[in-house]
Amino acid sequence: MTFGLPQETLAWAVLAIGLGALAAGALRADRIARAASDRPRLTLALLALGAALLSAGYLYHYLRGGPRIIDATSYYLEARAMARGYLAFPVPDPSGSFRGRFLLTPPAQASLAVLFPPGYPALLALGFVMGAPLAVGPVLAAALTWVTYALARELFGKTEVALLAAVVSVLCAALRYHTADTMSHGWAALLLCLALLGALKGGRWLLVAGLALGFLIATRPVTGLTAGAFAGLLCLRRRRAELLVLGLGALPGLMLLLAHQHAATGSWLGSTQLRYYALADGPPGCFRYGFGAGIGCVFEHGDFVQSRLSEGYGLVAALGTTGRRLWMHFGDVMNAWPLFAVVVATLVVGRHERGVRLGAFVVMALIAAYAPFYFDGNYPGGGARLLAEALPVEHALTAWGLVRLRIGRFAPGAMCLAFGLHGHRAHEALRDREGGRPMFEATVLEAAGVDRGLVFVNTDHGFNLGHVPGARDRVVARFRGDAHDTWLWNALGRPPAYRYVFDASPRPEPPRVERYVPTEIASVEAGAEWPPLEVRRGYAHPDYPAAACAGGRYGLRLRDAEVELELMAAAEGAHRIVPRWVIDRDGPVEVELEAEGVRWAARWDGRAGECTDTPGPLIPLREGVFRVKISGRGGGLVLGGLAARSTPAAGASRKGVDN
Repeated sequence: MTFGLPQETLAWAVLAIGLGALAAGALRADRIARAASDRPRLTLALLALGAALLSAGYLYHYLRGGPRIIDATSYYLEARAMARGYLAFPVPDPSGSFRGRFLLTPPAQASLAVLFPPGYPALLALGFVMGAPLAVGPVLAAALTWVTYALARELFGKTEVALLAAVVSVLCAALRYHTADTMSHGWAALLLCLALLGALKGGRWLLVAGLALGFLIATRPVTGLTAGAFAGLLCLRRRRAELLVLGLGALPGLMLLLAHQHAATGSWLGSTQLRYYALADGPPGCFRYGFGAGIGCVFEHGDFVQSRLSEGYGLVAALGTTGRRLWMHFGDVMNAWPLFAVVVATLVVGRHERGVRLGAFVVMALIAAYAPFYFDGNYPGGGARLLAEALPVEHALTAWGLVRLRIGRFAPGAMCLAFGLHGHRAHEALRDREGGRPMFEATVLEAAGVDRGLVFVNTDHGFNLGHVPGARDRVVARFRGDAHDTWLWNALGRPPAYRYVFDASPRPEPPRVERYVPTEIASVEAGAEWPPLEVRRGYAHPDYPAAACAGGRYGLRLRDAEVELELMAAAEGAHRIVPRWVIDRDGPVEVELEAEGVRWAARWDGRAGECTDTPGPLIPLREGVFRVKISGRGGGLVLGGLAARSTPAAGASRKGVDN
C-alpha cells in the first residue's frame, strides 16, 4: 500500500485530528500529560470507552454491519451453535445441502462442526445468549485497553508509560479490526496479556493467569503454548508449587477444547483442523505444523503453494513466509511501517531493561512459533493476523520507548497521520471486497417478508451467517441447483422456498430474495458433496472440468482417492447408482463403487474430453439417505454427477460402462 492523501471523508477527518494532536502535543504537552496522570483511573476509563466506540464504528463503517471474511463467518456460526447447546450440530437430510468450506463431519455421523478451536466461539456464544453477538468485540476492545495498561504498568512500574500504552492501543487500527469482526485474535491478545500479567504478579493472580492460559490454548493453541512456556518459567523462578495453581486454572479451557475435539472428530485428542483438511484438501498431510515436502494444501491455498512452495516448506520458504508476515506486522503496530522504528529504538535503548527484554522475548517467541506454519495468513485490514496477539505487548514496549526518548506527546498525532496517509487504504480494501457488505443480512429477508420457510443461499459466508443450528421455522441451506434442493424441500414438507441471491462482483447489485420452487432432478453435482463424509485414500476437491460434455457442472476431482459420499433414494425399491465421469487425459481408467454392501467396478480406456456413465447393478434401497464409497485411480478423473435411479428389476440392463 502506498502513501498519499485520503480518498474518503473519514480518513480526511482522522488526518485533521492527527494534525491537531501534533499541535497539541507541541504546545500543551505538559498540561495534557499532567491532567491524565493526576486522574489515571478516569483517563483509563475514557480510553477504554473510546476503544469500544471506535471498534463499534469500525464494525458499521468498514465491515458494514457484520462479519466479512470466511473465517469470521465460520466463528459466527460456531458460536451460534454453542449458544444453542451444540459443539457439533445436527442438520436435516441430505447433509450435502449444508456441508461446505470450513465445516467437517464427525466419523459415522451426518452432523457438522466448525474446524476452529472453541475458545473464542464460547465467548461469542455469550453474546448470542444475550441477543447481541456483535457487541462482544467492542467490549473486548475496552478490556484490551485496560489489560494493556495493566501489563505496561507491571512491566515498567510507571503510570505515564501505562497510560501511553493504552493510548497507542486505542489508536491501533489493526486492533480496531480485530475487536470489530468476529475473529479470535483480539480475544487471544487479551488472554495472552492476562496470562503474562497474572504470572508476573503471582499470588492470587496465578489463578487468573491459569484461566487465561487454558482458554488461550482453546482459542489459539500455538499462542497458548508459547504463553504457557513464559508463564511457567516466571512461576518456576519463584516456587514450583505455583505451576500447580497455573495448571488447575487452565483446566476449564482445556476441558472445553477436548470436548469440542471429541464432538467433531470422535477423539478427545483429535485435531479438528487436521480432520477438516484430511477431508477437504490434499495431498494427505498438507496442513501440518513443521517443515518438509508435501506441506501446502493445493485447493485452499493452491496459488500460494504453486508460487511459493514448489520445493516444499524448507528454510528458504519459511524465511519468506515469516518475512512477509513481519512486513505486514510492521504496519500493524502504529498504523504505518515507518513508525515501527520506535519499537526497534526501544529494543536498542532498553536492552538492559528487564521489562523490555521480557516483552521482546515474548514477541520473538511468537514470531518463531508461527514460522513452521506455511501460509502467510495476511489480508487487508487484518494485517499479519497470526502475529496480532503480540500487539499489546508491543504497545507496552512502544510506550516505554516513547517516554524514554521523550517523544510520547507526538504518538497520538503520528498514529492518526499514519492512518490518514497510509493505513486507511487496507481497511477500505477490506470494506469493498467481495460485494462490499455481509453476504447474508436478516434485514434483507425481513424487508421481503420472509420469516419462515426454506432459504437457499449461494455463498459459504451467507450460509455461515444465516444458518441457525437446530431451527426448523426458517431453514437456511446452500443452493445446489440439483437433487439436493428437491430432497431437502420434500424432507421439510415443501415449505415456502426462496433464494437469497448475493452478488460478490466488484460492482455488485444489491442482494435480493426471490421465490424458488426446486425442480424434480434425479442427479446431484458431485462438487456439492464436498467435503466428503470420509476420505480413506488420496484426496478430493471441487473442480469445474473443462470438457464441453460436462456442461459447466461442479465436479469432484479424485486424486487417487477413495471417498465416501451421500446419496438419497426418493422411494423404496430397486435402484441403479449411476456416476458420471469426466476424463481430462488419455489413458486407462479404473473406478470401484460400493453401496449397501454391494461392490462393483468399471474399467475402460479414457479419452480426454469425454464424459462416461458407469451404471451399477440393481440394489434394493430404502427411502432416504445412504452412503456410497467411490474409488478412482489417476489424477485426470472428475466425478461430475451421481444419481440413484429407480429401475424395474425385470429386464434391467447390467451394462458396466455407458458411453
